[in-house]
Amino acid sequence: MRTNTYASTTLYILALLVLTLLLRPTFATKKPYVVYLGAHSHGTQVTSSDYDRVTESHYEFLGSFLGSSGKARDAIFYSYTRHINGFAATLEDEEAVRISKHPKVVSVFLNQGRKLHTTRSWDFLGLENNGEIRASSLWKKARFGEDTIIANLDTGQSSVLSCQDSVILLKILSEV
Repeated sequence: MRTNTYASTTLYILALLVLTLLLRPTFATKKPYVVYLGAHSHGTQVTSSDYDRVTESHYEFLGSFLGSSGKARDAIFYSYTRHINGFAATLEDEEAVRISKHPKVVSVFLNQGRKLHTTRSWDFLGLENNGEIRASSLWKKARFGEDTIIANLDTGQSSVLSCQDSVILLKILSEV
């Protein structure tokens, strides 16, 4: 009887182990998405309260998909309030697909990071190489900008003739 109990316990543990191995955990991975809603409804005279209203509307909109405004506040990490109407949020793929089907949504796309080329401008322009200035560098040839003045002088005069200028020019030419 004892071997029978031992065998059934072993069989039970073995079956449990096999079933555990067959189960695959599925974790919904969240990715950063940009939800573009088109143009703003506010005009050109915008106040800070208008920007706040836009952000609140983003929370309400996403909250209608996630179940609450609180979940939407946790998901949204940037709200585009000035030039475009939209927001960036951490979403599951299925959520992004559902949101993209809403009639107010223009597009939903992955927010992809970009490598900027100007974060190390001196390297980018070839003036330095990993912080070291080469002997043939333009920096050395230009004495590191010594005695260099960079300025923009706006005289208020346009190089294009205005209507009044052309009338005066015609009068002068007609007198000659």
